[in-house]
Amino acid sequence: MQRLLYFLLLAFPCITFAQTDEINISAAFSNFIDLRIQGASSVEWQVTTIKQYQEGFWPASNKVTFQVASSNSFSVDMAFTPMSDGAGNELDIRNIVTRLEVDRPKAESEEGVRWGFGSNDSGNNGYEPNFRVTGEIFGSTTAKTIIVPGPSGNAGTYEDNEFTLRIGLGRIEFLQRIGMPSMLDQNITPGTYTGTITLTAIPEAL
Repeated sequence: MQRLLYFLLLAFPCITFAQTDEINISAAFSNFIDLRIQGASSVEWQVTTIKQYQEGFWPASNKVTFQVASSNSFSVDMAFTPMSDGAGNELDIRNIVTRLEVDRPKAESEEGVRWGFGSNDSGNNGYEPNFRVTGEIFGSTTAKTIIVPGPSGNAGTYEDNEFTLRIGLGRIEFLQRIGMPSMLDQNITPGTYTGTITLTAIPEAL
């Protein structure tokens, strides 16, 4: 009995116990939002004939595609600077008429869910064979909201959020809807008029 007790007393200091400690972890998330133009970012017209003055332009080639990548839901605003010839003359900015375009399959699955079109001046959104398009949006130096988030939110990659802006000049059937005369009857001073369209992506909280 004495020998066993002695053995236990010697063995006890060699027994180890588990030890615990903690590692603090954290992750900081910053908002990310970016709007970029895909391809050409300029549009120009040469008004050289009476027919062009009378009818204006609505060519399918005058389109600009933009994309938004965002970690949050977002809206997109559009505003124009005045169009000036640099000599004090300005072109009525309402001569610039735009429409938004989205591929039809994408619109049919996402519009009203991920995103929606903002307001336009004719209230005439519609479908074409290959596209969903808005009604006319007339140029304005006051920002207009053209894209809004849907109930499920539109955060995503550039490829998730791609839209195309059709841009026309003085198209007579559009001008007539707001009581404007043709460019021929506007007595526009000859010259080169330039301006800017600004698109702004704005984070939104759902």
